[in-house]
Amino acid sequence: MLNFFICFSAISAAFGNNVSAVRNLMGEPDYRKVRLHWETELNGIPQNGYQVRFCELQTWGMQRCRNQKVTEQEDNNLPREDNFKSFDVEISNLRMATKYSFEVRAQKENGSREDRAEGDNSENIIVMPTKGFSARATQCLPQASVIEVSTGPYFRGRIAVEAADGERCALDGEPTSPRDTYTLKIDHEKCGSQVNETTVGTFVLVQENLPILTHSTRRFLVLCSFQPETLTVRAGISLPTNALGRGQSDAIAFEEGDNYMRRSRHLRPARLLQGPDALDKKDEIKQEARSTAKSIPIALLAVLMVLGIVGLVCAAVRCSTKRISKEMDNVSISSDSSTASYTTNADVEADAISTKDSTVNANHLV
Repeated sequence: MLNFFICFSAISAAFGNNVSAVRNLMGEPDYRKVRLHWETELNGIPQNGYQVRFCELQTWGMQRCRNQKVTEQEDNNLPREDNFKSFDVEISNLRMATKYSFEVRAQKENGSREDRAEGDNSENIIVMPTKGFSARATQCLPQASVIEVSTGPYFRGRIAVEAADGERCALDGEPTSPRDTYTLKIDHEKCGSQVNETTVGTFVLVQENLPILTHSTRRFLVLCSFQPETLTVRAGISLPTNALGRGQSDAIAFEEGDNYMRRSRHLRPARLLQGPDALDKKDEIKQEARSTAKSIPIALLAVLMVLGIVGLVCAAVRCSTKRISKEMDNVSISSDSSTASYTTNADVEADAISTKDSTVNANHLV
């Protein structure tokens, strides 16, 4: 039991030392090279330095494996304050658009036999692909399209429209130039693009080597979509405030000069690229908006004053109407009273006359 514990402790210590030898292994891929970076403890640096083993990862396994030594040099060793040292190494002469595996391990002594089965679980391995060709469309017009192709520096290949004749639809690289991007303008009619009412499609072929097609050759489809020329932008109306420059917004109709415009992207010219006439028009529009914002409160005040005057007139008319109606009521009451009194006197006289007649008749009978 004691022997088993001692053996297990020794294996754990050896495994821990191997793991802590290399830390934070990272890589920065490029077109034909990769830069590796890792850290090592001060007391864990191997005497013979490090060794980087890199292989191409294909479908059937690792191919074209190579080794590169990394020694502890002043320009490669970067000291740090937390008892760690940083190492940087550049692995060059790689193939474009290829996946590689990079393994960092301690350099074996001269004459020692390398055992591939030893330490496979504790070695630091990173897998990354190198960069390949890429393309993107920068402009889509009814008559032509402009694409930008990233090829990397010292490109000696060719960029051409597939199945197109003539040099107007192709572009050759410059082997001595460090530029890494090329711009190709495609004439839809001359280069044989597929054009319909809404889309334009063009196939572009990018080759690393002119005579043959390699694994890095890429075929891109440049597809542009269009929509009708007129767009209407509707905006809401906001009430004016005390701050200057805030007023109402009206509907604006935007029209393009071409028959179609690009659907996926609408580019506005920069302010510095616009002419002086456009800038003067913008200033005039701002001044008109400010004057409109100032005139609106004055108009509202005038409307309120008119409404107040109308209200006062209505109140005066109403008071005069009430007074006239009261006077008419008094006149009707007095006329009724006089009529009633006249009728009473007449009745009295009639009663008296009837009494006299009855008396005369009585005397006559007697």
